[in-house]
Amino acid sequence: MNSPRLNLPYIAQSQAQKEITHNDALNLLDITTQTSVIAIDFTPPGSPANGALYIIGGDTATGAWEGQETMLAGYYDGWIFVTPQQGWRAFNQADGTFYIFDGSDWVADAPGAWQVPSLNLDWEGLGGDWQNPRYRIDQSGLVTIEGAMQNLTASNDGVIFTLPSGFRPDKDLIFCGYSAGGLSRWNIHADGDVEVAASNMFFTSLSGIQFYAAS
Repeated sequence: MNSPRLNLPYIAQSQAQKEITHNDALNLLDITTQTSVIAIDFTPPGSPANGALYIIGGDTATGAWEGQETMLAGYYDGWIFVTPQQGWRAFNQADGTFYIFDGSDWVADAPGAWQVPSLNLDWEGLGGDWQNPRYRIDQSGLVTIEGAMQNLTASNDGVIFTLPSGFRPDKDLIFCGYSAGGLSRWNIHADGDVEVAASNMFFTSLSGIQFYAAS
């Protein structure tokens, strides 16, 4: 009989050689706790060290890993394979990135690519060495907006750009910003509109805006 979540073997009453079951459970814990793998690969190493841990990639695995795609593979005097559960997280030493198991494959737990919006009301990126306005979303749904803008005509308050579906909050939100004239106000609306008030034409910053997108 095994535990319902991590499939750790239980020691049965009056069981002989209890140390074998106990050590098997410890090896499984060693794999699934604070998981840090050497690499994501589909070919087992020739001479793995005891305790070596890998994620078997989604490609066709070979050798001792054949048929074990997406499994965690730990070497403990032989290969042990652990089926990951949705939401498990592991650090990949090969590329310095955390990965999350989404239920079917391991995906990098990294923010998505930066998106550059088209600005309204004659606003444009501040330019030079300053970051122009941009936004992105990470695997957890956290949206980040950053950058600074200027207006060569006037300090035009209003909707600067609109976030696409999937990047919008559940409810309207208010954030405090900074501009050449002092504090400004940013309203992030549930319909995606990104609106500024008390802006300054010389520069107005969007940095520091973060929120979770509506589920």
